[in-house]
Amino acid sequence: MSTVTGQRFRVDHVVIRTPGRDALVEKVARLSARPVLDGYRPGGEVLSRGVRFANGPFLDVFAQEAGAPALILQGPIAALEAVAATRDWAFRSYPREAITDPAEDQPWSMLMFRRGQGLLTQISVIEYATDPAPWALPAFSGALYPPDTPPDRGARLRRVWLGAQDVNHAAADLIALGFVVAGPVASDFAPHAGTLFRGSRTDLVLFAGPDGVARIDIDGREPQRVELTPDLALVCGEA
Repeated sequence: MSTVTGQRFRVDHVVIRTPGRDALVEKVARLSARPVLDGYRPGGEVLSRGVRFANGPFLDVFAQEAGAPALILQGPIAALEAVAATRDWAFRSYPREAITDPAEDQPWSMLMFRRGQGLLTQISVIEYATDPAPWALPAFSGALYPPDTPPDRGARLRRVWLGAQDVNHAAADLIALGFVVAGPVASDFAPHAGTLFRGSRTDLVLFAGPDGVARIDIDGREPQRVELTPDLALVCGEA
């Protein structure tokens, strides 16, 4: 099986779309003791807000009609395209280099997997620009987005739980992306069991269920499960 050799993809952020954006981010901020930060703001209008955790990953929450949350991994697009070709993954790339209009510049390239591929369809990959110019653009200069914020003290995003209807196929996809199987895990909160996949800064847990992101785990003092949206729960404080 082909994998991303020497190129470990890591959890970057989770995109959430909900009409209750502000209430959601303020709830996460209270539970994590992390600040609420402005994200995407074209023309000065704040379209997304979020919370960045101490180990780097963040939630990017848009005030839009509710939709399934999406997991965004960070890593080199070219390396992923090579693996995708060997595994027959259907995808579309959006390289920053292809942008010819300076007014449409953005500080990243993206790869999105096409529909009909199970859990993989709910995952995208981002590769950040290394030059500082696009980060100065008003739309992308919100405090949420700098990608290389060093780790600090405070609540971490510890795990992202992923459901899959075809668990075996999804497991092979995660391994191909560079995540390492670490055995079964159990939880007092739903979903109660899954398989742990180690990541470089945030782990994944795969369980049998509808395809997509179902739960995020953060540090906290009091173990509890909180519903963020009908599709996504937050668990804090569970060892």
